[in-house]
Amino acid sequence: MLSVTDMADINVTREHLFVAGTISVLYLLLARSLRFRRVRKIESRFDGRPFSCMTVREAHEIFRELRELEFPYTLHSAMKLSLLKTASIPTMAKLFVATRQLNEKNASKRAADTEVILNEVHDRDPGSDSHLLGIARMNYLHARYRKAGKILDEDMLYTLGSAVVDIIQGVDKNEWRHLTDVERCAIGVFHWSLGDAMEIPFTFLPSHKTGWRDGRHFAEELYEWTLAYEKVAAQPTDSTRYIGRRLMELAKCNIPALLKPLVESIVVTKLEEHSRISMGFEKPGFLVTVFARSILIVRKFILRYLALPRPQSKAVRVLNESPDPSTGLYTWNIWIEHPWYIKPTFKNRWGLKAIFVRVCGNGALPSKNDFYKESGYDLRAIGPAVQEERGQDEMEAIFQSLKGTNYASGCPFHA
Repeated sequence: MLSVTDMADINVTREHLFVAGTISVLYLLLARSLRFRRVRKIESRFDGRPFSCMTVREAHEIFRELRELEFPYTLHSAMKLSLLKTASIPTMAKLFVATRQLNEKNASKRAADTEVILNEVHDRDPGSDSHLLGIARMNYLHARYRKAGKILDEDMLYTLGSAVVDIIQGVDKNEWRHLTDVERCAIGVFHWSLGDAMEIPFTFLPSHKTGWRDGRHFAEELYEWTLAYEKVAAQPTDSTRYIGRRLMELAKCNIPALLKPLVESIVVTKLEEHSRISMGFEKPGFLVTVFARSILIVRKFILRYLALPRPQSKAVRVLNESPDPSTGLYTWNIWIEHPWYIKPTFKNRWGLKAIFVRVCGNGALPSKNDFYKESGYDLRAIGPAVQEERGQDEMEAIFQSLKGTNYASGCPFHA
């Protein structure tokens, strides 16, 4: 028989379980009530308003919320995936080979420059100097290749569309909820305005003559066109295999050697079959595919039912808000292979990422010798070394032209 002491122990245990259960239920109810608060707030902005009224500034604000608060991992991964997929298009891969910007010597800086510029375009206040300078720099760096016919209009539109495809697919397949119509509209308005500023012709899209109803309609057409173009254009060549391999090696850098094959296979599971074949990657095995999908399923469940929304104080910001007052240069907060434009703070030299790089990676850390331009970047000069001191007048002309368009206040689909 149980003694009085044993009964007391059981009662205490039951009380503990009751308290723990109550707290758990209350937490789950709290998570459920808060999880959709942000998306409801986003949708409320268009109660009674047609999507065609969405301005470029509104689209930027919604898109930035998605990148920094709702789906930061997926949207930043989508950007990297889109950059990888450019290697599957022979004309683009051939240019990368010819310019030697993705060889072993230059690849890490080229990747850092590209991501810096894209993040400036995505995350800065629309119409601000840094935002427009990012677009101007892209236009300048592309201009001579477009003029020479080495970058086709179709390739430019594909690059823009690939971003839309990877964002929509990434969220709808991998996140805890799907994109709403308002968010899809914002993605469309954002990319229409960016494409227009980059002088990318939309004549390949079905509604280019009659116009699009709203940003959602534009995003749908660009999405479908991109998938169709990719299936035809992505063909295996020596260039696509070489550039694909170089970009994949960047993605695996600073990963322990034993895990690199697994990481590559997981990345490849995100590619369409034609893109995978074009870049010469092996088809992931059944177990790797199941493993990758299982991780996503568990992650979706945790985020949907157990995690609280990311607060504003924890927003994922890749770029630093203001330049260094002593140099006027900007730095950012992530690095891939080498720490380009990373300030040599204690955290960046001895934080978790730095320790991981020291132990498992290539050991390249930010330092004060400015070998990796740790002092920062200038948007008027960022890019290949041979272009850093060239075309300043042309660059300034592009920038001033963009400033004259009143970029942020535009409402591209409002009749």
